[in-house]
Amino acid sequence: MKTNRRILVVDDNIDYCEGLIDFLEMEGFDAMGVHDGFKAVEAVKKEVFDMVLMDVRMPGMDGVETFQRLKDVSPETPTILMTAFAVESRIREALREGVFGAFQKPVDNERLICSINKSFPGGAIVMIADDDKELCSDLLEKFTDKGYRGVIVRKRETAIQMAGEKKFDIIILDTKHTDIDGLETYQKIRDFRPDVNIIIVTDNKEETEKLIDKVSKNDVYTFLEKPLNIENLLEVTQKALEARN
Repeated sequence: MKTNRRILVVDDNIDYCEGLIDFLEMEGFDAMGVHDGFKAVEAVKKEVFDMVLMDVRMPGMDGVETFQRLKDVSPETPTILMTAFAVESRIREALREGVFGAFQKPVDNERLICSINKSFPGGAIVMIADDDKELCSDLLEKFTDKGYRGVIVRKRETAIQMAGEKKFDIIILDTKHTDIDGLETYQKIRDFRPDVNIIIVTDNKEETEKLIDKVSKNDVYTFLEKPLNIENLLEVTQKALEARN
């Protein structure tokens, strides 16, 4: 289905760039390509794009520096970075500065399209990271009714990956009070997404607060104890979103 969304593809690998453009056009997007960061900045100055999809490692000016310059030209245009190399420090820097997402090459096209679609305006994006299938299903239905766009994640390593691929407004993270892995998940997400509001859901609020306090309890938006009052969670989520605006 044809959309009116325009995507700028930036990659010095001409074959890869053209292949990605072909794929995006088959998905209904209007895509064009340039092959270095300088041309990307000039293109965004001249034309309006709904998204920039860009390689990290390019000669002259890499994708992270290009993203930083694009923010000055068009701060509302989301950027997704792609990389085939181990440049974790550069990716972390870009995520902390507001890049919408980052993917490892070879890119999973299905996940990429999902991330692209989530980047467009249309309601807050909420991650529900919990292994309780029934609770996740109920929450997703409630969030959808509110006009939010929800993503369900049941594995912690997937939660970390998804937080890198999409810029969430709210993350609801299940963390048991004896769960060191849950703490590590929180720390890893917080490291490269310092501005996201994280709501911790736990079986023991007091003990979990003590556990999180080992890093920084003040960075958690709030703690909610199970069994959850879903209406209360919705109210807390709405207040968190209003506080961001």
